[in-house]
Amino acid sequence: MTERRATLGVASGFTSRYVPKLDDPRKLPAADVAANTEFLRNTFADLVSTSAALPPEERLVMYDACDEHEVKAPLGAGPFRKRLDARRNTKPKKPDAQVLVCTPFDASAFNFSKIKNPAERIATLPLGGGGDAYHLLTNKFPLFKGHMLLVADAKVPQQMTAGHLDALATLLGGCELSAYFNSWCASASVNHFHCHLIDEVPPVATLPLVPGATVLGRLRLRPDGFPGECHVFSIDDELDAVADVVRAMQADNQPHNLVLASGHVYVFPKPLVRPARSFELYPETVGGPELAGSFTVYREDDYEALSWAAADELFRLNTAPLPKACLVGEAGAPGVARANTWDGIHAEAWPQDRPIAKALLHNLARPL
Repeated sequence: MTERRATLGVASGFTSRYVPKLDDPRKLPAADVAANTEFLRNTFADLVSTSAALPPEERLVMYDACDEHEVKAPLGAGPFRKRLDARRNTKPKKPDAQVLVCTPFDASAFNFSKIKNPAERIATLPLGGGGDAYHLLTNKFPLFKGHMLLVADAKVPQQMTAGHLDALATLLGGCELSAYFNSWCASASVNHFHCHLIDEVPPVATLPLVPGATVLGRLRLRPDGFPGECHVFSIDDELDAVADVVRAMQADNQPHNLVLASGHVYVFPKPLVRPARSFELYPETVGGPELAGSFTVYREDDYEALSWAAADELFRLNTAPLPKACLVGEAGAPGVARANTWDGIHAEAWPQDRPIAKALLHNLARPL
């Protein structure tokens, strides 16, 4: 892994082009967290204000999700919330045939290299240890404050890797934003690597951290008060373990969501198929935004019906145990049990155990 706390500044080549002055390349004013954060916030605010003067079909951002028109209320006594976003009306439809978490990249399908308006590309950042480039893109229908997309320049599928984790850690170490990631089969709608950047510490990341399960031979943390499955790792010194856990979930064809905030990675393993009961409680897919603690609906009756009891059940229904191999350490050797020990992985009826998992084990041989 490369040094993850490197700041982003002029030396990194972070340049930006945005709607008002497409011929005016902008660079971060200084290589420090406060200046980087101010730059990103101001750039997003410029996009919102400029878009507001345009016809809807020409806007890069339809509205600020957290403006005076936002309708929200707490869910229960904790930090979780529900939102009514009648302006958006509906989320984009997800592709119907999402079966394999590790679905190959399809150049003939839509991907972010095919965006028609170059103004959607706000900035280009060389974040990876190998100099891999990522683009900061506008998000037309934001769900959070400062909601943008970080997209790989390379035409690669929606699969988290050690390199992508390293790039995210570098970016978040240089600003005050947070991020979330939806795997394929877990609310992602475009099979081209991307994650969501948001200008807030999401609700789940405000919960106190307490000892959780032993994962890969080492005791990890969990958010106290989160009802579902969640394993928390330090960005500073446990990112390799996150990569191993993600690799194990991919090999087992287990969908997953990640939240990166406040110096930690929150890992949410999921069942392959959304339980039917989930649709009765909530009309949308439970993905990164919801597991981060923010439920958005688009009709008033759904908003009124959504309660803490429903959210509690949704968290439990839409998360699942990690692959068994991740939860079994070697006696007397904490931290050495890795995700490449597969003996007995199908010995019990874990939610993610299914025949396709064995066929996907060869993914472990592929380097991250």
